[in-house]
Amino acid sequence: AGIMLGMVVVDRIYHLGRGSDLLVYYGVDVVHLAIDMSSLLGIGYVALHANRVYPLWIGGAQIIAFSSHFYRLGIVDVHTTAYQVMAIIPSYVQLLAMALGLVFHARRRKTRGSYPSWRKSFAPSSESGARSLHAA
Repeated sequence: AGIMLGMVVVDRIYHLGRGSDLLVYYGVDVVHLAIDMSSLLGIGYVALHANRVYPLWIGGAQIIAFSSHFYRLGIVDVHTTAYQVMAIIPSYVQLLAMALGLVFHARRRKTRGSYPSWRKSFAPSSESGARSLHAA
């Protein structure tokens, strides 16, 4: 939530400071590209270390938003609306994933009790019942 809030704050500061004079390179707003890239790195880190599924959905939506800038660079004649939709709609998907994730987290915590928020490692734990594959 902090990363998503940070995205909004930085975006507002950018638009207040620049007004309609945006930093654009071949149709791509460079500051929005930087915001999306830093958000992707932060959300990706959280998604890989959190003991939840919904950060992965948020990260997936951020990948789409980030890649929209390269889509715009590669296809200069793309309609502006298509670029804006591809860059903006993932934010709504992220908000929905966050809301649903928090609801499911609260429900799971109520029925099963407390569980760790962060993974200790990427290896399956013995508690999870996961079996490792042995070489034949």
